[in-house]
Amino acid sequence: MSKINDFIKTTAAAKHWENIGTNKHHGVVVPLFALRCENSSGIGEYLDLIKVINWCDDVGFDVIQLLPLNETGIDPSPYNAISSCALSTLHISLHALKGVKENPSLMQKLKSFDILNTYQRVHYLQLKRLKLDFLREYYEYIFDDLKKDKEFERFLQKNSWLEEFALFKTIQEKENYKTWDNWPKDLQNITEKNLSKYIEKYHTDMHFYFVTQYLCYKQLSEVKKYADTKNIKILGDVPILVSKNSSDVWFNRSLFDFKQVAGAPPDAYSIYGQKWGFPLFDWNELKNTKYHWWKRRLHTIEDLYHMYRIDHVVGFFRIWCMLPDEPATEGRFFPRDPAFWEKNGRNRLQMMLNSSKLLPIAEDLGLIPKIVYKTLRDLGICGTKVIPWETTVFGGFIKFNNYEPLSITSVSTHDSDTFAEWWEGYLKGSTKFAKFKNWHYSPHLTHKQRKELLRDAHHTTSLFHINLLSEYLALYPDLVWPDIDDERINVPGTMRPTNWTYRFKPTFEEIMEHKELKEDIKEILS
Repeated sequence: MSKINDFIKTTAAAKHWENIGTNKHHGVVVPLFALRCENSSGIGEYLDLIKVINWCDDVGFDVIQLLPLNETGIDPSPYNAISSCALSTLHISLHALKGVKENPSLMQKLKSFDILNTYQRVHYLQLKRLKLDFLREYYEYIFDDLKKDKEFERFLQKNSWLEEFALFKTIQEKENYKTWDNWPKDLQNITEKNLSKYIEKYHTDMHFYFVTQYLCYKQLSEVKKYADTKNIKILGDVPILVSKNSSDVWFNRSLFDFKQVAGAPPDAYSIYGQKWGFPLFDWNELKNTKYHWWKRRLHTIEDLYHMYRIDHVVGFFRIWCMLPDEPATEGRFFPRDPAFWEKNGRNRLQMMLNSSKLLPIAEDLGLIPKIVYKTLRDLGICGTKVIPWETTVFGGFIKFNNYEPLSITSVSTHDSDTFAEWWEGYLKGSTKFAKFKNWHYSPHLTHKQRKELLRDAHHTTSLFHINLLSEYLALYPDLVWPDIDDERINVPGTMRPTNWTYRFKPTFEEIMEHKELKEDIKEILS
């Protein structure tokens, strides 16, 4: 450990590590939408994380990793954000809002969410309709008092992105949720020069979005403050790109390149590649503006998280893209010349380190050029290791004591099979892994094997060891869905109705009370 500590002190991220510590960290990935708490309303809510913090403190975890929490549109994917800064109002803890218990009408509305809490999956459309209706009434109920609140006033002054987002949402609603490129021409082309005219016109309607964002930020910042009292770190997630139909693209069009759209190249896990449809960045224009957009985005999360995950970090070096009418298989890397890749990635990651005190952690999975790994290490930024994918050039598995220390070890990700799905669905890999572990191969993992695997995952040479909560719940069949495929969160490159709708089978209160699970996790970490 002393060698890696000494090395980190020489890197560009040295200061960023000071608040985290270069000791071993152990944690759990909790997709907030998947939480099922007794007081929540059909989806996990911000203040539900208080219970997660208490449980982590109890079992010995010191990191909670979240998926992105940005506001989304029709697509429930948290990586398809309609704002780089605005938080999702779906996660507001309604029952905890000030004054709700004194309002019979709002209390009656709360009861209408009860049925949603019994569903196996998140029902986004029904949930959005009910939450919007509740928040509209709550806004009318509290706004006269809230607009006099100094804390609310400070929130409005601090967050420069609020006006463009609130104006975007207001116009979007008035235009019956059409994409901005189908709005009237004058509304499509609002800029800094004529912004004040439209703010004056729509300001009353914009207040609703000011208030709901304030509620989101107030609750999530409370979670971070509580985590500080338990010495638990929250690892947020910053998607590299944003939706074309976002307030960012609508209002900052010069920062984006619309000639091609982003995706991922074909690989062993997605033979046709992926076409995300996101516009590319115009990095020259971002540089001309001194990266204001990125700086604003990173400053915004500093009151919410202690660290952040950089999604698809290879996109800072080079990105797979295609014409809007081309399939992903016809795409190409941009820039095409590999001579530019290292300089791109190094400069852009250095910019992010310069722009925020938070420690970044990179998602560097997939087809990754070797220069990415070298650059991350040089800068002092962790990458990601997924145990089933950590193989040698000869097809064997890399020994756990040979993992790059600047990394997170996981047994699966939200975009992959769970370990059990991989084990049962990829016979060639699982039989090799059984041999690697000196296990007698069986088509189904035993409790002992699952526990041993998780212990391995927490004792590699990585500095971070973080797994999906569902991988721990799978130690006990009654804590997971009977069909292992129902434990899958997302299948990249697909539009499956089950994507991003996953919910944990037990309530979190039941998880907290499960003594055997608690003891298993303590043994895994020991």
